[in-house]
Amino acid sequence: MGSIHRYPPRQAVPGKCEVVDVKAELDEWRTDIPAHAFYEPGTAFTRYEPSLLFAYDSYLQYHQVPLDGLLHTLERRYEERFDHFNRLDWHHMENLLRQVWQRMGAPLGDDGQAHASEPRPQAPLRQPYT
Repeated sequence: MGSIHRYPPRQAVPGKCEVVDVKAELDEWRTDIPAHAFYEPGTAFTRYEPSLLFAYDSYLQYHQVPLDGLLHTLERRYEERFDHFNRLDWHHMENLLRQVWQRMGAPLGDDGQAHASEPRPQAPLRQPYT
């Protein structure tokens, strides 16, 4: 039997849905990934693509929850989904998750606010579903 985990009301926005054009997001990442701290020079984009897809899937599932409170859960899921040879080191993956959360304007800290450590990239390619 499964269980339903409910987040405290202060973290959830009733009825809010997100739609993200992941293909367009990946196209943006493909061109500017070398500018990010987690990028290792000379590494092909295909090495990052599965981790980016994981990050966007996680965002779509948990966009109402501050990232800091999810990191332990996401680390466990990331390690379960990808074998050692197909995943980034967690330090790099955590940085990538933070970049996605910031790009989408989602809360990073437990206070529910986005905390930008660097200037926010171009406007995200997303539309609220109404």
